[in-house]
Amino acid sequence: MKKIILLFTIIMSASFSWSQTDVTLKINHRLNLDDFALDQAAVNNLGQSYKTTRLDYYISTFIIVHDGGTETAVPLDVIAFIQPGTEVSTLIPLGNYAITTVEKIKFSVGVYAPINNSDPALYDVDHPLGPKSPAMHWGWAAGYRFVAYEGFGGADYSQNFQLHGLGNANYFVQEQEVIAEMVGGTMVLNLDANYTEALRDINIATGIVSHGETGAALKMLENFRDFVFGNYYASIESNEVDFEWNIYPNPSNTGSITISFASLTAPYVIQITNNLGQIVSQRTVKSANQVEIEVPGTGIFNVSILSGNKVIARDQFIVL
Repeated sequence: MKKIILLFTIIMSASFSWSQTDVTLKINHRLNLDDFALDQAAVNNLGQSYKTTRLDYYISTFIIVHDGGTETAVPLDVIAFIQPGTEVSTLIPLGNYAITTVEKIKFSVGVYAPINNSDPALYDVDHPLGPKSPAMHWGWAAGYRFVAYEGFGGADYSQNFQLHGLGNANYFVQEQEVIAEMVGGTMVLNLDANYTEALRDINIATGIVSHGETGAALKMLENFRDFVFGNYYASIESNEVDFEWNIYPNPSNTGSITISFASLTAPYVIQITNNLGQIVSQRTVKSANQVEIEVPGTGIFNVSILSGNKVIARDQFIVL
């Protein structure tokens, strides 16, 4: 009897260890708090308004960090060509793995060498690396455009900007926490991408054109590495209602802002997060008509007004 129980235990343990799960990365495309859309007005951290006319980029060399730090490499042929203007979110099937929980995802924006320096004509038109219009392949020596970001800024959106970042030396690895959920038997890894952060500290009001491996094009690729991706919006349930309030000055030159309320009928929590989704200030307001808040650093900050665990109003402000 003991032998039968032991054999059953071994079989069950083996079955559990061999169980496989389909894993998909879901990238949610954002312009700050809004869904990304072409020709939609947005503001970078310098307070410069702009509209996007083109945004195309590649992601490749995925590594799944799961079950307490185990790293599983995704096959190199999983390469994603992403066009945020065509969809609100992009699903990237990563494969089938023996995974229980996922903590992080590693990846790079761009195309890895030596594939980066191959001929796009080798690939079918439907392949991510196949010929594109507008073109994503720069040439044999430089390879593919890792990111092509174009639009109009300046007064009345009259200044065209073009940022095309590329180069094997700029193929940066990044690691991001993800929010995993099971959807119809597939483990979906949620990751937000806020593309206003790609233009962080880049002057787009004067018609800048930067194509290549240095200058503003390099700065954009560094911003994709450091600021674009994160979990900004998924942690708090939203239930927005009409709520009279105001934030000033906006932009702020000092890091100090005032939040005023027309009336308060219940205690509320003011929560301020930075571009990485980190809470930089939080306080409960019970009766005051206005609250002064000091915010560390510069950039675009999100303000949420919470009642319980639900967001009833939200807005943004900029610190220059």
